[in-house]
Amino acid sequence: MAPGRNITEDNLVLMRDISVSFGKVKALDGVNFSVGHDEIVGLLGDNGAGKTTLIKTLLGLIRRDSGEIFYDGKRVDFRSPAEARVAGIETVYQDLALVNLMDIERNFFLGREIVKKVGPFRFLDKKKMRNFTEAHLDTVGFRDHDTAAKLVNSLSGGERQKLAIARACNFSSKLLILDEPTASLSETETEEILDIVLEAKKKGISVIFVTHNAQEVFEVADRFVVIQNGRNLANISKKDTDLKEIEKLIISSRLSAIRQMAARVAHQIRNPLGIMKVTAEMLRDDFEVKKNKKDHDRLTTMLLNEIDTLNTTINNFLDFAKQLKIKRGPVRIEEIIEGAMLNVPINKFENVRLYMEIKNRGKIYNLDRRLIEQAIGNILNNAFEASKPGKSVTLKSFENEDKMVIEVKDQGEGFDMNNVKQLFSPFFSTKTNGTGLGLSIVKRIVEEHGGSVTAESQPGHGSLFRINLPKFEANP
Repeated sequence: MAPGRNITEDNLVLMRDISVSFGKVKALDGVNFSVGHDEIVGLLGDNGAGKTTLIKTLLGLIRRDSGEIFYDGKRVDFRSPAEARVAGIETVYQDLALVNLMDIERNFFLGREIVKKVGPFRFLDKKKMRNFTEAHLDTVGFRDHDTAAKLVNSLSGGERQKLAIARACNFSSKLLILDEPTASLSETETEEILDIVLEAKKKGISVIFVTHNAQEVFEVADRFVVIQNGRNLANISKKDTDLKEIEKLIISSRLSAIRQMAARVAHQIRNPLGIMKVTAEMLRDDFEVKKNKKDHDRLTTMLLNEIDTLNTTINNFLDFAKQLKIKRGPVRIEEIIEGAMLNVPINKFENVRLYMEIKNRGKIYNLDRRLIEQAIGNILNNAFEASKPGKSVTLKSFENEDKMVIEVKDQGEGFDMNNVKQLFSPFFSTKTNGTGLGLSIVKRIVEEHGGSVTAESQPGHGSLFRINLPKFEANP
């Protein structure tokens, strides 16, 4: 830091200990955030982490409970985005703030229309606005003549995004804020947006790039701030990290949010469930039924069975909510698979055959044996349950470049590939008894080990689950 300067002068934006609450919900809890002069900052975090709330607090859309905001060396308290615009801050929101039934030139100058005087009257100077708009749209990839005269609802999603960003870049003098600017855009359109961001920096404009996708912002950002559950998780310069490390932080943030959600669900359901079970037991044991006793016993037994199923689900949620503690150690792949088989009740599936092909037999890996056995066991159990009698389950283990791969294929009915993302959600189950958290636990274990799990299916012909783990070999 230069002599005579302080941290508020060295940063264009400085937010200290920002806290925001919505009722009993703490959206931001002591967050610190800064943006330097001529700097692009990637503001990262999973959905619901607090990124947009932080931006809206800076702009005055949300009132903070506590904390300080400094902008351009002075303490500020913007009361609205209009005040922030006067200070040189332009924002492109997720909804783009465009009027579909107006033409492009009117949208470009929305709230800042150029007027000309004719005697005592004022009229929109449409010619000047159109010429100015077309000149600036040309710089962001609009090539058609008379583009500015088109209605906004005639543009594609990518074109609307470019229009909103071009407008913000034109009127921003110091800071440009982009909230999820590449959502739903093609790869080509995303690259065009990133080029615009870099051009803004060349003009001396700082940029806050809000996203949950580390890959899209990594190319252009100078620094990354990661928020998790309304708190700071990381503040890293690009020169001190790489894309894999940033993505690991995002995965960690996502897993933490899911764990907390699972714990809250389990806690809120458990108490009324206990009351239901006691009531059902009383109905079964303490009340004399003279007529239809058989039906009475059948209904109370069914109710108790369903309560036990729910209780199992809640216990799974509580297990899922616990923090995983990875304890790596040297272990052979065949030992892991042997341990995983112990987690599968093979005697229940006597009519389903198992074929195994282990090409990396004898290789030793540095893994948490207990957790990886659980992950493979869950997938195997899922495959056996999916397979019909007389069909087979195939397990393969091999190495592929820098990965150790485990594949489990069944011959069941398969699933709709449109639901593949839901398969690994803790709130989704392929089981009829509603107790299946197996696949979500698999995903969590594998990601905690730095790997990934994928699923493929052909309805009516079975499914294939693939675990990819970094090939951390250990010495024998």
